[in-house]
Amino acid sequence: ILDILRTNKGDLSDDDYQHMRKVVGYIRRHVAQRPSGDVRDTRWRHSLMNWGHDPLG
Repeated sequence: ILDILRTNKGDLSDDDYQHMRKVVGYIRRHVAQRPSGDVRDTRWRHSLMNWGHDPLG
């Protein structure tokens, strides 16, 4: 994910765009499953952060 973000838009391949769509889809689905209460130290949040998204940030 970080390598793709550091790449100039003109240098991105079709595979890069496909991977970005996969990541965005995963994050959207996962965010929709947000547990109730304080999520600061939950597996849910840490899983999202592994994909480059901090729901608290």
